Amino acid sequence: MDKTILNIFKIISIILIILAVVLQVFVLVQGEEDLMESSVLDNYALLSYIAVGLTVFLAILFPIIFMIRNPKSALKLILALVFLVVIGFICYSVSVSNFNLDTLQRLKTTMEIEKAVGASILFTYIIGGLAVLSIIYSGITGLFK
Repeated sequence: MDKTILNIFKIISIILIILAVVLQVFVLVQGEEDLMESSVLDNYALLSYIAVGLTVFLAILFPIIFMIRNPKSALKLILALVFLVVIGFICYSVSVSNFNLDTLQRLKTTMEIEKAVGASILFTYIIGGLAVLSIIYSGITGLFK
């Protein structure tokens, strides 16, 4: 089954690549002057939407299939997601708004958005730090194996 899925992906990838090459040839043949008035760019955008949609669909589908096949791994995944949600909640709880109302109005934003952005930045720092610590840990344990 895995080989069949791999062959299907190869075929879909080749089709998308061929369509992109054909659209690129249309862009080159049409020239820069007539490009904005034609539908070639619309087709380019449609092709990219299809590729992104297919990617999102498969990025959601395969973990679900993997979880169904390996329930023990699904438990680990759920625990990891709970851990990330807890970290996100802590980051949002400690995030504060540092701007006054005049600055927020000038930036055309609200305190809630500023707090969410601050929490996102803090979350990124924590996850990045954990990733670096994980890399260091695996490097050190690899030396002793």
